[in-house]
Amino acid sequence: MDWIKNSMSNRKSQNENLNNTVMNSSTVKTQKNLSAILGLALAVITLFQAGAVKSNEVSDRSLASIEEAELRAEIDNIFPDDGLTITERAYAEIAAEQTKYVKVFNAENELVAQGLTTENDELRQLVKQADFLTQVSGQKYYRISE
Repeated sequence: MDWIKNSMSNRKSQNENLNNTVMNSSTVKTQKNLSAILGLALAVITLFQAGAVKSNEVSDRSLASIEEAELRAEIDNIFPDDGLTITERAYAEIAAEQTKYVKVFNAENELVAQGLTTENDELRQLVKQADFLTQVSGQKYYRISE
């Protein structure tokens, strides 16, 4: 039995010596160093990629905020904030439309009067009597049919 124990003990010490010799060889050391350098390089690349993704997200957010500001400015141009309600704005538009330049013709297509209805009471009376013909570039045309 002792013989078996001694044999196993010798084999164990031979394996340990062999492992130490193999692990301390220059090839294994080179492979360990190469693995460590490769791991470090991968860590650095991962950090740079994470930083790049984060900076892209920031630029996307700033781009979105620029687009949002442009959209808001466009909406403000279309719907100016003059403090009026929708109803008040509609009445103001109707009033502005009524103050546009008008031309009134008689039945023979002769120009009878022209101008702004807000400035001339006689013109306003003629417009009330006349029939609307058309509107071209902000001017309204009427004809009095007799």
